[in-house]
Amino acid sequence: MSYLDNLPVELPVTVAEAKAHLRIDTDADDSILQQYILASTQQAEHILQREIMYRSDPKALAVVSDEVPQTVKQYILVLTGDMYNHREMHSVVNNTLTTYYKNLLDPYILYFREDEGL
Repeated sequence: MSYLDNLPVELPVTVAEAKAHLRIDTDADDSILQQYILASTQQAEHILQREIMYRSDPKALAVVSDEVPQTVKQYILVLTGDMYNHREMHSVVNNTLTTYYKNLLDPYILYFREDEGL
């Protein structure tokens, strides 16, 4: 299953939530935040091997954003924040973004998808 081909209509995290998380008071960066939220959501879905917000995957975590586990939302918010805070840097320290939050997704990862076979 490709999680990049079928983009979500509703994202699990809103721009308003990201702005509150990042303490941004203006609307100037709303479109870039939307892009970072989408990229963070796609990254999370890639790791989880399932959709976060239901589009076509019966093993999706949620149908509406209120059902998305808080740890998954937190992963998306922190990754969005990393991208936002490093948007103007030509090189990130050690060539990686902060990864202390990577394990937030662990409880929701599907390591084997029965519907896709071996």
